[in-house]
Amino acid sequence: MRLSCSTRARIGVFILLMVGSLPAQAQSTDRQQEIHASSQKIFEHVVHSAVLDRDMRLLVWRPEKDAPIDGFPVIYSFDGESSIPVFAEFADLAGRIGQRYKLPAPIIVGFAEMPNAGTMDQRTFDLTPHAQSYVVPDRPNLMPWPALGGGDIYLKAVFEEFMPFIQANYPVDTKRETLFGHSLGAMLTLHALVTHPDAFDAYVACSPSLWFNKPQRMEEMAAFLDDPDVAPTSPIPVMMTIGSTEADLDAWEMTLPDDARARRKAWKQSNDMVANARTLAGMMRSKGKDKIDLRFTVLDGEDHHTAKPITINRAIRFAMTPR
Repeated sequence: MRLSCSTRARIGVFILLMVGSLPAQAQSTDRQQEIHASSQKIFEHVVHSAVLDRDMRLLVWRPEKDAPIDGFPVIYSFDGESSIPVFAEFADLAGRIGQRYKLPAPIIVGFAEMPNAGTMDQRTFDLTPHAQSYVVPDRPNLMPWPALGGGDIYLKAVFEEFMPFIQANYPVDTKRETLFGHSLGAMLTLHALVTHPDAFDAYVACSPSLWFNKPQRMEEMAAFLDDPDVAPTSPIPVMMTIGSTEADLDAWEMTLPDDARARRKAWKQSNDMVANARTLAGMMRSKGKDKIDLRFTVLDGEDHHTAKPITINRAIRFAMTPR
């Protein structure tokens, strides 16, 4: 379904702000002063999703250059509000370097909730695939799991509403579209790969939460790789990264009270992020050489959070490089 700007979309431009305060002796009043540092222009489109039955924001950064004849490559990202500032900065830099080689930077599209509407419970529902039952570890905060299983509906909105909107309003090369996700978003990215391998031209999964309903995660990839009816004309480019320390407690976590630290340690050991990523990468390499062109990296010394900006930078170059 193609949406138009005249339906429920509005376009705005905002500047990302870095806020600080002057030293106390330099202030002439009690009012805290703000220092504004300009950054990249991000365009905000508010689109009503009939699939999700709520308004959503599409946050877009585009190169300030004339579009190539075939359009710009594009990266679609989950967790758009937090990811697009990093994407925009790195894409701008990569685009300036890419000019030397006639390689345009990609358009970046972040899927985001309306202001003050996004919650962790909503994110968990949206980014977890449907299943008849779930095998999940106890949460370290001792809270019960929220509703699960909205991932396939969320992907339907991406395919049928968000992507057509971007394609109708931006000069996009529809043969160079990449999906990016981190954590639960990376797990949903891999789910999209095995359930809709033709939806995107490349997939980037940073620190995928493969522990979530783990038998389903591994089994669906094995079924995809074994399916004789899945026969892409060329292997699908896939980038997967994991921080080498994601299964370990970091220095800050070590300062937690004993009981909280023990729960956090049990959570990380149960999730076993690095081993799961290595297992999945091994499966893709051994069984999927004709289906997947895998680039798998264990990022030395990085954790679940620091792996994300490194992978974003690599994803931009990944999307810019012709295949």
